[in-house]
Amino acid sequence: MDTWRHSWTLIIFLLFASAFTVLGKSLIATCTTQMNSTTTFVEETTREEEILSLKNALKFFDADFFSESKVGEIANDAKEFNIPLYRGNRKLVASTDGGLYDPSVLVFNPTWGGSEKHYENKRFTYPSVSSIQRPDREEDIAFLGNRIAGMYQVLELGHLIRTKQITSHELTGIFLRRMKKYDVALEAVVSYTEDLAYKQAKEADSLLDRGEYLGPLHGIPYGLKDIIAVPHYKTTWGSTTFKNQVLDIEAWVYKRLRSAGAVLIAKLVSGSLAYDDIWFGGRTRNPWNIEEFSTGSSAGPAACTSAGLVPFAIGSETAGSITYPAARCGVTALRPTFGTVGRTGVMSISESLDKLGPFCRSAADCALVLDAIRGKDPDDLSSKDFLLEDPFSVDITKLKVGYLEDAEMEVVDVLASMGVHMVPFKLNYTVDSVQGILNFTMDVEMLTHFDKWQRSGQDDAYEAQDQWPLELRRARMIPAVDYLQVCHLP
Repeated sequence: MDTWRHSWTLIIFLLFASAFTVLGKSLIATCTTQMNSTTTFVEETTREEEILSLKNALKFFDADFFSESKVGEIANDAKEFNIPLYRGNRKLVASTDGGLYDPSVLVFNPTWGGSEKHYENKRFTYPSVSSIQRPDREEDIAFLGNRIAGMYQVLELGHLIRTKQITSHELTGIFLRRMKKYDVALEAVVSYTEDLAYKQAKEADSLLDRGEYLGPLHGIPYGLKDIIAVPHYKTTWGSTTFKNQVLDIEAWVYKRLRSAGAVLIAKLVSGSLAYDDIWFGGRTRNPWNIEEFSTGSSAGPAACTSAGLVPFAIGSETAGSITYPAARCGVTALRPTFGTVGRTGVMSISESLDKLGPFCRSAADCALVLDAIRGKDPDDLSSKDFLLEDPFSVDITKLKVGYLEDAEMEVVDVLASMGVHMVPFKLNYTVDSVQGILNFTMDVEMLTHFDKWQRSGQDDAYEAQDQWPLELRRARMIPAVDYLQVCHLP
């Protein structure tokens, strides 16, 4: 009987224990769920409060025109990008490596590049190409410098015009036909300036008939990136917002080329508001593989020069828009020293970074074009006459060229084999710090030009929402102090 009683007692105890265990687990699970729910609620509340706080703060800057979702984007980007860059740049400013080991009030010079020296702007001495004869096929004419010994396509075409083996009118027709044929695939042309082109070609031929020769660009067709203004033609900046814009002013670089006798045949694609290769008409493709793209906002000049649709073109760069598409499309381009080429009549991203330069198929041709467009622009205070050594007279064995450890060694080896003194070196700053400085400068200065565009909500129509719209919203959060600290870096 005792044994039976003990057995029932044990069974009852086990049942209670099991019940309490289940109840305990249920209570723990309930508490855990409630805690997780509470945590999520707190995070959401904190997020909502953060957005509300930022939206209220923007009122003090007269910038409370963003939607709640955009304010949320700004808050995220400010934490992810801006704040780390603020802190990194302050360290750079404060360090001797950054250059400001003296108080900035003593070293800051507000002038563009300090005192200016004036030089006589002597023209370069060009090589002789007197042996060049006109090819029979139009394609061979379009790629003249690449098919015949030597790499002076522009100079060689100029020789054919000067010796009257071909007229500028005929040459203009060749390149216009090629452009209309291949642009269907490339999406690299915004506007054809055909009437203007034939008028300028006729003038070039008439001058030559009278014995007047303007130089190696006399009668040579070319294209302009469509941020460069030409009277009576659209200057769209690649943007849906401005696709019908006509600026009846002459850009300084266009004036220089016109005075050199060059013939404008088209306005070429700029990525929307000079950012990347996406524009209101599509996306500019790479002539070497049309499944890929040109990359960089000077996409049209790069693609057209590479495909032999123009002998040369003019592009622009703020942060890689000449160098990237040139490398991508396999052409030679020159991003000149800041101030070498005047920028009047050109859409500005950043007054302290923007540069204009040529796209060609050889370094020699880049030198020819640069020679025509360089020099002081009276309406661009940053431009000046630089003393440039004649590139066709340089003894390359006396050149010293630095290269980074991750440079393409084939290029280094080729230059070394030609007698150039190659010197390895390392940067005393990080890529991230330079990128931060670049972004601060570019984005703030861009936003000063497109403030109304952003305030009116026109950025919602921008072709690539992950580009300028995001960057310029984030730029609203850059304090003037941090921007000017970056500007003071030598």
